[in-house]
Amino acid sequence: MKKLLLVLTVIAGTNFSASAQALSQGSIVADVYYGFPNLYKVTLEATAPDDSENSSIGGYGPVGVRGEYLVSEKLGIGVDFMINNTSLAYEYMGYEYSGQDNDGNWIYATDANGQLIETTYEDKISTTKIGFMATLNYHIINNDRIDFCFTAGAGYKNRSWTYESTDQAYQSESVSSTVIPVAARIALNTRIFFTENIGANIGVGFGQGGILTAGLSFAF
Repeated sequence: MKKLLLVLTVIAGTNFSASAQALSQGSIVADVYYGFPNLYKVTLEATAPDDSENSSIGGYGPVGVRGEYLVSEKLGIGVDFMINNTSLAYEYMGYEYSGQDNDGNWIYATDANGQLIETTYEDKISTTKIGFMATLNYHIINNDRIDFCFTAGAGYKNRSWTYESTDQAYQSESVSSTVIPVAARIALNTRIFFTENIGANIGVGFGQGGILTAGLSFAF
């Protein structure tokens, strides 16, 4: 982490010969980014039963879009929207059912010899998080190629969970696990412009979007 902060600072402090600024008062910037890591992949992998078979984990993000308007050469206001998803699917052995009794209890099916009939079921657990923040950005260095800024943001977040199973005895469920629906982030971000309007962005911070983010930037 310390090395990454040093790299960002060194990049931001690099001098370029041209005097024009990449961004100025009235500029509008749009960033698309991907964040790392997806911590819930590790969390969900640990929930798979030890006797499960053919487990697979997938998902995307954190992936997001930021927008910023510079009210001055040093200060910008903006918004940040992010979404990420992680899903875990696994198979396990169970028994077939023949129906339900009068109390709604499932009855196991048997073969001609009175033996329970084995079958394979699949469970799927997935979680999705969305977040929307207002941001305040202070531009520490801003020249013709480099924009280096400190960002602080706060807003709304929600994390939902869904459970699905091919086992008839279990019902699909969807719940929200958000206790405090507040999103927040503090970060150092650097934009490196290749042309007057197009560049790359990289950032490091804590909160919504991942520890490390990287993507493309577009200035208008």
